[in-house]
Amino acid sequence: MLISNLKKFVPHAWEVITCGMKVVDCGCYGWRLADHCSRVGATLIGVDQAEPPERPHGVEFAMIRDGVMALPDGYADVVVASHILEHVFDPVAFMRELMRVARPGGFIWIEAPSELSAIPCASDDAEDHEFLNFWDDPTHIRPWTPGAMYRLALSCHCLPLGIGRYDAGGIPATRMLGRKPEEAVVALTSRYVSLRGVDPGVGNAWAHVWGERPKLPSSMRHAR
Repeated sequence: MLISNLKKFVPHAWEVITCGMKVVDCGCYGWRLADHCSRVGATLIGVDQAEPPERPHGVEFAMIRDGVMALPDGYADVVVASHILEHVFDPVAFMRELMRVARPGGFIWIEAPSELSAIPCASDDAEDHEFLNFWDDPTHIRPWTPGAMYRLALSCHCLPLGIGRYDAGGIPATRMLGRKPEEAVVALTSRYVSLRGVDPGVGNAWAHVWGERPKLPSSMRHAR
């Protein structure tokens, strides 16, 4: 199956998760995926710098230290990074780590505030504790346009299936669903991607960066 065009609709992370899957939630505070994984019979492994409180029964936990998750290569069917990317100093290294943990053919789901989240005026009164602008969070590094997230995925051998703009609880966000190619074992390399002068379309972009047309099995479970 050749991939030539991105889907503009990207499902919620929980919509990608089905029975029997191993799901890694990178940045798992609040255990947001626990109820759905329990309901459908998926195994959830939360990853964070420290274990969040009140870990649900049956959910596993793994540490991340110096950007490396304490999980083996090719471990997960789905790797989720919800509102983590905007806090990361080295997004290429982080993306490569997500790819390392995903199995060949596995899904990568990412959501992060977009550049539109930096447009609203911040409050002049710091003591009102309003959170109106991207830069109100002192740990934010950068927002993510759809094009930037697309190039990040391509640079790390992650095939984008869909990228779109969404409202994440009042925060303008960019969301992506990607997939690790079946032939990939681990993502050991990355390449700088500008795509300047490359014809539109993810198939053309993939061929330009990696020298081949993107292929996925025809039986792949696509986002609905």
